[in-house]
Amino acid sequence: MRSFRMLAVVTAAVGALAPAVPTATAAPAPSATAVPAADAQQSAGSTKATPSKPVVATYKGRQIDLAKGWSGAGVCTEVTGGAIYCHDSVAEADAAIATIDPVLAEAAKAAPAVPADVVLSPLGTGDCGSGYACLWQHSDFTGALLRFSQPGTKYLSDWSFRDLASSACVFRSSGDMAVYDDRTLQPDPVVVLSNGYCYDFGAISYPYGGNWNDKADYVNL
Repeated sequence: MRSFRMLAVVTAAVGALAPAVPTATAAPAPSATAVPAADAQQSAGSTKATPSKPVVATYKGRQIDLAKGWSGAGVCTEVTGGAIYCHDSVAEADAAIATIDPVLAEAAKAAPAVPADVVLSPLGTGDCGSGYACLWQHSDFTGALLRFSQPGTKYLSDWSFRDLASSACVFRSSGDMAVYDDRTLQPDPVVVLSNGYCYDFGAISYPYGGNWNDKADYVNL
């Protein structure tokens, strides 16, 4: 696999009337094995971390509530307007999206809009075309895959993806993706993933120690 060109990523924290978390920087790089995350207090019971509203997807002709699981699906894709469709594989999903949302499907076929000096892994870009911000279950861009196309805040508990994301690519038409860890009685750490790059969360430093592997609770696009 070709290597990524290094990119600085800034981590910070947000929270009303809360002390700031020291800023840290990290340079993500592809890795087949994520660095084990340090023990950290998670925000069990927080309204941001628990399911807030049903995210209903279409899978094999029926409606499923993603907060209750994916019913065996391997990839879930958000299309224009916010509807979600889940499929067993990326190939099956791409074939279906070509009919469901032809404009998005055609855009996704294009080469990702990346900076000229960046070399990207084909494992990262192959399943995350232009127009998507993507989260994978594993650090090597494999496993369950979420593909977002619409702006807004996505609470990952609603998608059965809380504390599961280990890698990401951002190839949106505009804008970055901010990834947050929801914490109780502490500011929520955030790492901003710049548009046009792929990331191994195990290679990104976490403000409270360790790294960002399996820490994402919600994202904002």
